[in-house]
Amino acid sequence: MVDEPQEKICARAVALKGFRDREGNVMAHVDRLAGENELSSADRGLAMELAAGVIKRRATLMAILKPMLKRPKQRLPLIVSDIILLGLYQILFLDRVPAHAAVNETVNIAHDFGQDRHIGLINGVLRSALRFYPAPIEGPPPLEANIIPKGPNSYYKAAKDIFFDPSADPAEYLACAYSIPMDLAERWIGEYKGLEPAAEIAMHANGRPPMTVRPNTLKTDTAALLARFAEADISADPHANGLSIIVHDRGAALTSKMFYEGLFQPQDATATSACISAAPKPGMRVLDTCAAPGTKTTHLAEIMQNKGEVVALDIPQKLGLITSNCRRLGISIVKTVPASQLGSLDPYSFDVVIADVPCSNTGVLARRPEARWRFEEKMLTGLIKDQRFLALAAASFVKPGGRLIYSTCSLEDEENGGVAAYVDRKSEHLSLVREKLTRPTGAADPTKWRDGGYHAVFES
Repeated sequence: MVDEPQEKICARAVALKGFRDREGNVMAHVDRLAGENELSSADRGLAMELAAGVIKRRATLMAILKPMLKRPKQRLPLIVSDIILLGLYQILFLDRVPAHAAVNETVNIAHDFGQDRHIGLINGVLRSALRFYPAPIEGPPPLEANIIPKGPNSYYKAAKDIFFDPSADPAEYLACAYSIPMDLAERWIGEYKGLEPAAEIAMHANGRPPMTVRPNTLKTDTAALLARFAEADISADPHANGLSIIVHDRGAALTSKMFYEGLFQPQDATATSACISAAPKPGMRVLDTCAAPGTKTTHLAEIMQNKGEVVALDIPQKLGLITSNCRRLGISIVKTVPASQLGSLDPYSFDVVIADVPCSNTGVLARRPEARWRFEEKMLTGLIKDQRFLALAAASFVKPGGRLIYSTCSLEDEENGGVAAYVDRKSEHLSLVREKLTRPTGAADPTKWRDGGYHAVFES
């Protein structure tokens, strides 16, 4: 039996093949498949949205599917289950696809993937979903066992309970209704002092992150860039931070003349604030560890007015991304160095050092959907060990009177304040002067969207 089509395939098939890759970087896989199959910008966007959405909502979709099966305990072939989840996601969570078209297209995908003997089941389940959930209800989703949260201001109401009782099993409810792992559900309920605030964070993790860009201040500013977007008929709005811009058509923006001219760089507002806290000045010497793809590297260079030196470290296969971004943005002060050559740099020789370390990604689950299913309490031990090592290593390059920025895209205190306190305690010449945890916000308003993240500032 054929499991996957062998010829060029459509956006839905690209999404299906992509999110079935449960080992690697799913979104990168989808992007590669989209290129190989020569998808248009719109179809590439659809494939990315479908793959990300099914990954994010997998636990919720499985709970919705179960009561619609004649034998709820039956184990479907994994490919059949994945095809049904693809259809359910389109029907319940994707406004851009008419529901009946979603059913028909999903049935076609089942045929393309050699699942003809299951088409009756797939078609029946999806048409049941059309009857059970004809339209979402407007308003914030109540925390109830028969409520399916669609977004921060809309939900579906099931005829029967499909989730755990939130009053009796709040963590089980949160894990299922908001599709996050149990370890994270239990942690967030404890950390945020209750189910309701934890659900707000989980809702953001299931959101569609907008494309946030920063103007390249070497070439333009916020007002001028907004005007250029308007001239190009690309919908865009100013971000609430007064610096960034929200672009509503990612594909059009990334293929625009403005992008190739280097007038802007995608960067979330939370990452932007970390670079601003670094406060590098023209003529300074800056070290950016773990620098690829160069988003913070180039921002630091722009703040420095392209005067001075920025040394960007990462593994060799990623350094080309940094060089490419610098070339596009017109930045000439960045020097890329393989991470293995860190020891060749002089200690205590940089005015500013950035340690943007690998982390659990719990603040950016909306952008990195598969990261949620990798989260386990036991994984933090190894991460924290690496984060402490990297932060202290970075600290050794800060000159007297200089500054270290330690940052993550995590919400977890052990990775954030815990590591900062360790560095403050262990470093002989640096002191923690301030720290900032940004909780994810803006699920209901793209102009206020911020990824979750943390940064600490140390000074010598």
